[in-house]
Amino acid sequence: MKLKTIYLLVFGLLSFSGILAQTITGTVTDSSGNPVPGVNVIEKGTSNGTSTDFDGKYSIDVSNANAILEFSALGFVTAERPASSGSVINVAMEESTEELNAVVVTALGIKKEQKALGYSLTEVSGEAVAEVPQVNAINALQGKIAGVNITGAATGPAGTSKVVIRGVSSLSGTSQPLYIVDGIPINNQNLGSASRWGGSDFGDGISGVNPDDIESISVLKGGAAAALYGSRASAGVIVITTKSGKGQKGLGIDISSSYQLETVMTDLYEFQTAYGQGINGVAPATQQEALDAGMQSWGARLGSVSSAVQFDGVSRPYTYTGDNIDKYYETGTTAINTVAISQAGENYNLRFSATDLSNDDITPNAGLNRKTFSLNAGAVLADKLTLNVSGKYIIEEVNNRPRTSDSPGNGNFTVALSPPNIDINNYKPGFNEDGTEFLISSNQYHQNPYWTAYRFSNESDKNRFIGSTTLKYQFTDELYLLGRTGIDQFTARITSVEPYGTAYKPRGGMQEQTFNVKTVDADVILGFDKQITDDIATSTLVGANSNYVKNEFINLIGNDFVIPSLVNIENVANRNYNYQLSRVKRNGVYFSSEFSFRNYLYVTVTGRNDWFSTLSKEGKTAPNNYFYPSVNSSFVFSDAFEMPEWISFGKLRAGYSDVGGGANDPYQLALTYAITDTYTATGPTVSLGSINNSSLPNENLEPFSKKEYEIGLDLRLFKSRLNLDLTYYSNKTENDIVNINTSTASGYSSASINIGELQNRGVEVLLSGSPVKNTDFEWNVSYNLTYNKNEVTKTDNDGNPIFPGDAAYGVNSQSGFLVGYPAATIYGTTFVRDDAGNIQYESNGAPTIGPNAVIGQGVAPWTMGITNTFNYKNFEFSFLIDGKFGGDIFSGTSAFANFYGASNNTLVGRENGLTVTGVNAAGNDFSTTISPENLSTYYQRLYDIAEANVQDADFIKLRQLSLGYSLPTSLLENTFIRSARVSFIGRNLFFLMRNTENIDPESAYNNTFANGIERFGLPSTRSYGLSVDVKF
Repeated sequence: MKLKTIYLLVFGLLSFSGILAQTITGTVTDSSGNPVPGVNVIEKGTSNGTSTDFDGKYSIDVSNANAILEFSALGFVTAERPASSGSVINVAMEESTEELNAVVVTALGIKKEQKALGYSLTEVSGEAVAEVPQVNAINALQGKIAGVNITGAATGPAGTSKVVIRGVSSLSGTSQPLYIVDGIPINNQNLGSASRWGGSDFGDGISGVNPDDIESISVLKGGAAAALYGSRASAGVIVITTKSGKGQKGLGIDISSSYQLETVMTDLYEFQTAYGQGINGVAPATQQEALDAGMQSWGARLGSVSSAVQFDGVSRPYTYTGDNIDKYYETGTTAINTVAISQAGENYNLRFSATDLSNDDITPNAGLNRKTFSLNAGAVLADKLTLNVSGKYIIEEVNNRPRTSDSPGNGNFTVALSPPNIDINNYKPGFNEDGTEFLISSNQYHQNPYWTAYRFSNESDKNRFIGSTTLKYQFTDELYLLGRTGIDQFTARITSVEPYGTAYKPRGGMQEQTFNVKTVDADVILGFDKQITDDIATSTLVGANSNYVKNEFINLIGNDFVIPSLVNIENVANRNYNYQLSRVKRNGVYFSSEFSFRNYLYVTVTGRNDWFSTLSKEGKTAPNNYFYPSVNSSFVFSDAFEMPEWISFGKLRAGYSDVGGGANDPYQLALTYAITDTYTATGPTVSLGSINNSSLPNENLEPFSKKEYEIGLDLRLFKSRLNLDLTYYSNKTENDIVNINTSTASGYSSASINIGELQNRGVEVLLSGSPVKNTDFEWNVSYNLTYNKNEVTKTDNDGNPIFPGDAAYGVNSQSGFLVGYPAATIYGTTFVRDDAGNIQYESNGAPTIGPNAVIGQGVAPWTMGITNTFNYKNFEFSFLIDGKFGGDIFSGTSAFANFYGASNNTLVGRENGLTVTGVNAAGNDFSTTISPENLSTYYQRLYDIAEANVQDADFIKLRQLSLGYSLPTSLLENTFIRSARVSFIGRNLFFLMRNTENIDPESAYNNTFANGIERFGLPSTRSYGLSVDVKF
């Protein structure tokens, strides 16, 4: 009887639960009746939910008839329907005509409605960043944002990227923006780069941020947007928010994987293949003649002699042997694999991810591996008290970073210039039986490329932690207190080896460098949000910030290995060391007050005062602090007035700011001292102490300022089918801290003073829309265009040019700052011309070397990008085309190709001589014909004239392409897979227009100062591959 009763009770409960639960189906459409895929359908107040398929259909089981269904999607007004409406609920969603109501991340991590902003801010989604994954995530922004100029150096995948926002803003070269990750400023210093005499790029800080972890990137372009960051915001701010578990329904697992192949863009190179190795039109007849000729392709016409002796004493056919660039460089690969686990509940959210990035570079025996572990967590600790923590641990190992610029250790140099009758495979294995370098030239600085690839070493290891903790206490609905602290700390070790047996350094040498860098940042913010009246509201905060940076550098240098095969710093006969320690502290207080009137008129006022340890000294009278104000306003006229139906949204905005900065480098105000010692194998040889300053101390240094105003217009037309964002800005840097040359009699080479001035004026245009949008097909397009006019207005009292020195030097040319010209103007030797423009020649027909003058502009003033995205059912095809115009580039490759006879230009005159016509030194008409055997004297003179090697750097490039397919949700309904997508991806596929010869117009051998200077960097590559993303 009891058992029967239990059965009846269970049956009754099951029947009752069946009555309570119900299945609801339906179709979601837009106002025109077209189905809307991807709409989130959620049982309100629970984690129970689903999404519509491509046909807008959905099915959901709700707990009871009193449930409320919530329908939400980007670009539509959220709708709610009661489950009691029936088992079939169809919803026609209203399109949102105020897309600027979207919330974006602004300064200090504050989220604001976009329509309230009185300045230009561009936000890029994490999906757009990870669409075609990059080793350096910041490169994914190339061509996508008006006013932002991004260039990657020709130094390999682990190299530095240069980002300039609204023009170069400082004569000291510090024009890189501030990077904020989850509310914390991170260190983006470059750990080493090539200069005039060569070297390697050891990367920057932003490259360590994992693209798969990025939720969004906000670019704060102007001072009004970034003023709350004070002195660090003079060059703009890029705010990166990483993914969290918020919004996750239950447990979620996301697996993403991409695999890309990188091949050299061999079509960039057009070296001559008609004449072979030799001098004065004669092919080598002996091994010594071949070694003496080295890289010179001034020999006989290929095929005119049957064979010639080469560098190794072997006689081989005197014919073209094929493309050495294609033979030497390998097909590179990049594999990025990420697993992310996320979960959320009523009072918590959690996301943990692990990523492995492995790259095999195009250079033999080179590559990198980067492992990233990321944790984001949030919790409600108590009533009104919330906690958010973020942590990222990054392990990076890079093998054999390539050398660039000068020829020693630079395999790119010899690969490019090897004569066309030389098969580079014959350079293998790169070393002799006794372990010394296998020579390919009598010039000891022309390295065997296989020796540099397999015996030289440029290794680096980096361990980094970026973490932040945020506590927020909500006293009332209107008043809150927030505290945030974070750290960015890394240790990097670099080992560089020039091996025993190297031609230019027979006994070899090595260098060990260690960087210990720590940045600690903390904020306390008291905020107040209040609807004062029905029409007026305010959002106000006050805060304080402390920022501390410690930088410790240890450098061990040794020359002359004692035991040839033992690579150890203890195994050198001559040792030297260097130790540097710097500490920099900034303290600041700030406020921000936003007032709104009827949600269509907004005015925001901010102010910040920073104090600098780098400008503080006892007894100093010049200020060590600066106040940075800003004001901006937004007027949404489409809400204030009755507008025509075709105007969906309209806003005018304006802003003014004064931001700037203190001295970045410490210890410039007074004499500093160092304990130094140089050791040999037997002990100390020099004095222990010395004055450490190379620059004359100046205790009157004070902060520089950068004043800017901007105005803008936002329009959304025809229900946001056509959108326009237009901005005009003007900024001027004054009192910039610059180094000027001093008399050698002072005992110092330079002095730092407040004297520099430069200005930027520009226009930014963003035009976007949806030309076609129907049930099955949608076409979205976005076009951005920027013009920036930069001008240096003051360097010193005499208007002398400022050059960064070896870091921006080409061949008889350099990039720097000249009054009346843009920053990064190219300056070098020229042709001598008479008043009519005729070139002056010497008696042998070689052009006369003229004085140094302006010969080019290293930064392009015009940039543009156009993105097209096509959606057809479950397919998505998108591509990005970008370009730069108005810039020039000095080509070191061109200069050396002229010198060694590798350039196609040098074919002119090879058969019948070259006739030149111009004037002589007396100004009289001059004409002569240079015989073929003496032709090298003419082209080698072009090597000495920088003007002859400046090229037009205009280009248009297919930057990015993606073709993706998402599995229909109907196929996944009965599986544990929520979504799956596979894509074909490509990057830097080809040029649509290019004016340079033998180089990529974006090439630079470093990204610190060498704007517009190219010199034998790593060849450009195109990449293509597959990516897969599966969510469970």
